[in-house]
Amino acid sequence: MTFAAIARSEDEFRIDMQQSPAWVGGRQERKIETAHMLRYVYPRYYPLLPLEGYFARPIFHVNVDLATGFVCLWQDYRPAQTIVDAILITRAIMAGKVANLNAVHRMQQDAVLGIEESPTLSMMPLLLPLECRPPLPQPRSSRRRLASELDLPDTARELACDF
Repeated sequence: MTFAAIARSEDEFRIDMQQSPAWVGGRQERKIETAHMLRYVYPRYYPLLPLEGYFARPIFHVNVDLATGFVCLWQDYRPAQTIVDAILITRAIMAGKVANLNAVHRMQQDAVLGIEESPTLSMMPLLLPLECRPPLPQPRSSRRRLASELDLPDTARELACDF
């Protein structure tokens, strides 16, 4: 119910997110909207470079650019972070639960003052379909390799590694 529509192309996701409240407008004329169009763009060298997020209509938050809708998602990006992480962080930003106040991440100065004035918004739990959930790490095997397996002649070793 949260995702009214999802469109995927080679280098981006477009998500029509419903039931996800966020403050919109300026500091004086703020109001809450619950429907938002988002675009997540995979940069050329992803995952070495982080996934980028954009609001079609920027929300009132210190880490969202009013001109472009760009949302600063990552404080400490790691290549293992996925689109699911980006969506979860976006929803926390929308609810006003997280903000990066470091000067280089501030894009709306008025929103810095608004942080104390704005109550956090309650967000419906996000239920991801099983096919969208990242796989759980597989437990490491306790199997130990026998020394005889490593002492194979070169031709036998090549056959054992045949793909």
